[in-house]
Amino acid sequence: MGFIKSALVGAAIYAGIQYITKKDILTGRSILDELLEKAPEFIDKAKIYAKEVEIKVEQPIDPHYS
Repeated sequence: MGFIKSALVGAAIYAGIQYITKKDILTGRSILDELLEKAPEFIDKAKIYAKEVEIKVEQPIDPHYS
């Protein structure tokens, strides 16, 4: 049973890698290429969000707020 489960998981991982690295016929780019191109933008957005959360956490709690 464990062997079959491992084989299915391996096949799913293989299919997923094939899907994200397959080149598009029209653009010649893969999903992975697009993600790698947009990675700096995603990192900048994550840094801004983390800073906003940090500011909200550091603010004192208003005792009159319910």
